[in-house]
Amino acid sequence: MSALWSHLTSRHAWLLLLVLTLLLYLPGTGSIPLMDRDEPRFARATVEMMQRGDWVIPWFNGEYRFDKPPLTYWWMRLHFHLLGVNELAARLHSVVSVWLVALVIFRMGRDLGGRAAGWWGAVGWITSLQTLIHGRLCVADMPMVLCVALAMLALSKILLSPPDEARPFSKWWWVLWCSLGLGFLAKGPIALLVPALALVLFRLAFWRKPMPWGKLGLGSGLVLALAMVAAWGIPALVQTEGKFWNVGMGEHVVKRGTQAFNGRTILPGYYLISAFLSLLPWMVFLPHMWRHVRSRWDAHRALLVAWFAAPQLIFLFYATQLPHYTMPGFAGFFVLLGLTLADGQQRSFIPTKLGRFGITYLGLLVLLSIGMITALWAGGIVPQSSLRLMLTSGAVMLGALAVLGAAVVWRRWMLAGVSLVAVALGLAVFGSSLRSIHPIVQMAPALRSLPKESNAIAWQYTEPCLVFYSDHSWTMLSKIERVRERMHQPRTGMVVAQISEWTLAQWWKSLTTGTQHTTSRDFQKEVEALTSAVSTDYDWKDTSGFNAARSSWVTVRVFVRKQPSTPSGPELTVQRAGSDR
Repeated sequence: MSALWSHLTSRHAWLLLLVLTLLLYLPGTGSIPLMDRDEPRFARATVEMMQRGDWVIPWFNGEYRFDKPPLTYWWMRLHFHLLGVNELAARLHSVVSVWLVALVIFRMGRDLGGRAAGWWGAVGWITSLQTLIHGRLCVADMPMVLCVALAMLALSKILLSPPDEARPFSKWWWVLWCSLGLGFLAKGPIALLVPALALVLFRLAFWRKPMPWGKLGLGSGLVLALAMVAAWGIPALVQTEGKFWNVGMGEHVVKRGTQAFNGRTILPGYYLISAFLSLLPWMVFLPHMWRHVRSRWDAHRALLVAWFAAPQLIFLFYATQLPHYTMPGFAGFFVLLGLTLADGQQRSFIPTKLGRFGITYLGLLVLLSIGMITALWAGGIVPQSSLRLMLTSGAVMLGALAVLGAAVVWRRWMLAGVSLVAVALGLAVFGSSLRSIHPIVQMAPALRSLPKESNAIAWQYTEPCLVFYSDHSWTMLSKIERVRERMHQPRTGMVVAQISEWTLAQWWKSLTTGTQHTTSRDFQKEVEALTSAVSTDYDWKDTSGFNAARSSWVTVRVFVRKQPSTPSGPELTVQRAGSDR
């Protein structure tokens, strides 16, 4: 058995890692509705670029979208052509990127510590919590992380290999500078800043020895990378009269660095604390990694430490704090993890104080998972069954990842396999349960029936998912009077108005203080008055569900303009006014 496994990991590691990626990233990826605000914007912008035949400027809801450069839209466009416009195709670029980053980690680990080091590092990356989250999201992060990983692999080959293995303009030179150019096209300057700061930290802090910097071919490389960016950037700036730079850099990079996004509170030590969840369950080995790095310190490990530290330092002073911001350095962490586990295969991780730290960390997470499940089902704190099932599946995944870490510590491989299956099943249940309570998915038949020439209006419930799932542009209004005026215009075909909302924060406050639960926002009177004013022209139906973008439970009313009855006309999917009274 060990001989067969050795053969598979040496000859077919790429295939084994692909199978593991598919096991963990296909469940739920096609069933979880597009969430938050970024996913539907990315997906819909790609659709609108396809509809316009535009390869340069992203559009969303009929307007420019300057949030990110175009690489992710181009990649998603390929999958939409192959698989159609759906959630799986929208997220497939992230899944593929996870697998490719795993191959980069495997290559670096294998070159430094053998196949076992490469294997453990790649498996750690694929199974870590933040990768499991962002590896199935329709955003630009994973392509950028892939480009940074390729650039760091190339840097290690150019700077740390024997002279005859890193010739000028070698394949690694091309990999380095093409990766930097593509990384900028994926998510802007962060793809350049991480490798650059990693080199500065490597030279000035962690490995203060001369390096053959001339091998980088800096001048020619910068010309190549800038030419790649300019081939898109110059037409984009010309077509938008400079707005792409002013908004894309000024609003989405500089402003977020100086002002907290959405008014979030800035927390000291945020990324250190969040790493214990983002890198779950592999932070259990952090003390052992520290011991390994100190005892085996060399130029390669110094570069890996600098790589992991670079985004931590960059975002230490960045006002907007999100746990995935430091992901460009995670691959360096997992190469070090692989080296540590390969080095410690013949030693126990348990008897020492370091081992007890890890077991305590995992034990607390298991207890947290059990406590969450118990509270959900025994406490009756969440009355909606589908929402309760969704939250339960999330708790199961958290506990299963903690068990995976413990199984690796104790070398219980059967238990590790069971925990991975539990994660996959949890993701499948999470996706199906969330889909069943997503308000826009429930509205989808009515949304899709909206004629292209009709106007669509949203009030209070203005989620970008409306645009993606309806395949239609929407007008988002803030005043109910304007909504009433527009509904009397014959071109208005549909209106979505929010009746009520209760948020997770409000629910938690009621739970901890023992006060009676009340809605966070209540527009019942306004919506009822609107219904009375337009009931002769519109059918309507109420829909309730979980709004993942705000972690809230919402009730919305969908108004659809009445159509003249014809023998062959489509059957309306909404109720007549007042029919649910």
